[in-house]
Amino acid sequence: MSTNPAQIHQEFLSDAHAREWVSGFLLLGVLLGLFGSIAIAWQYHIDVDPRLIGLHFLALNAGYVIAVAAAQYALTRVSIRTVAVIACGAGFAGLLALSFVPPPVDAAWRMLGLGVVGLAAGALASALLYALEPFFTNAPALTINRAGILFGCGCLVVTTMVGMTYFAGSIRIETALLAVVPLVFGISFAGTKYPVALAPVVARRQDPIRETLKDLRSVAAVLFSVLLFVQFGNEWAIAGWLPLFLIHKLGTNPVWAISALALYFLALMIGRLLARRLLARWSHRRFLAGSTLASVVGFFLLSLTGSFAVACLAVIVIGGGFAPIYPLVAETLDERFSYHPGFYNGIFSIAITGAMSAPWLLGYVEAWLGARWVMLLPAVGSIIAAAVVLLIMLEARVMNGTKPEPSGKAMGAAGGL
Repeated sequence: MSTNPAQIHQEFLSDAHAREWVSGFLLLGVLLGLFGSIAIAWQYHIDVDPRLIGLHFLALNAGYVIAVAAAQYALTRVSIRTVAVIACGAGFAGLLALSFVPPPVDAAWRMLGLGVVGLAAGALASALLYALEPFFTNAPALTINRAGILFGCGCLVVTTMVGMTYFAGSIRIETALLAVVPLVFGISFAGTKYPVALAPVVARRQDPIRETLKDLRSVAAVLFSVLLFVQFGNEWAIAGWLPLFLIHKLGTNPVWAISALALYFLALMIGRLLARRLLARWSHRRFLAGSTLASVVGFFLLSLTGSFAVACLAVIVIGGGFAPIYPLVAETLDERFSYHPGFYNGIFSIAITGAMSAPWLLGYVEAWLGARWVMLLPAVGSIIAAAVVLLIMLEARVMNGTKPEPSGKAMGAAGGL
């Protein structure tokens, strides 16, 4: 594969295998972005204990982490294609099962179904990170950018589908329609001719996190893990709780509340695309300060407003404030890590744990303090994330002495969202 950026771009666009496997991140976004909107379709905004709602996020996360550990073992024994097809099958089964257990069926069954969806997401992420290794290694910025756009599109698609079908009929119809998405991807992966995906992964010494953390990049790895945990928690505090918050605090119509969540995902995607262009022109520290200030202001505005229109403006501001965090870190850390799928799989699992832990904690915040205080926790998280980014920049200067050239490699662990 060429090292010329323009030629790499052309090769990537013309490679059917690259397009086929990177599109799997759209399915990953559908699976992980599901619960924020489907909780409204399940009428969880009507007299359901917020602490119980939070447990659903933990169920999704538990499935994800278990699947990642199992997939790391399975990938050395069966082909990447097999793991991807099994993941799609699990996604289909999990979503289809959820269509049979809406309220008033006991919530434990829905948590079990979400656990299966988490299993599907964890296995799929593992397969994608290994299948796309040649592209992440040789064209990291381009691959990550495409993956990130598709992941965000997946979150946007599932939110839009639930919103559009909210008044169309039974919740069984909504989840059954969503189950078609992993089924289509499973058929596509089953027919792949991509050579890398047709064989098991060759075991490598660099894969375990313990081995990777022994080298001089361990400080950066730990800081990056902390950042992903906190930042994904911030982002999913909105992704998981925004519709419930708008309904409980403002009395918003459920469809409009789901629409606000779709607006958030759209703002986050557009903001990331713009941030990559603006980083070349603006001071990184000022950019970081501005994005942090924007997100904190957005959270306070969201917490204090009594207007849905102002809440939508706050959501756009928050999405724009979150957007530059990963591109900023990418330009500092791209040359600090070699791409090892096992390492990135583990560090991405840490990020997903942060993503699901934040909405779980928000359930207790609402139960104990009320809806008004729900959005103040991620406001504090935004300040913490900015502090960690500054530490990462400082560590990079100390270790390298010069500012690394941007290529976006470090964004791989974040899935580009």
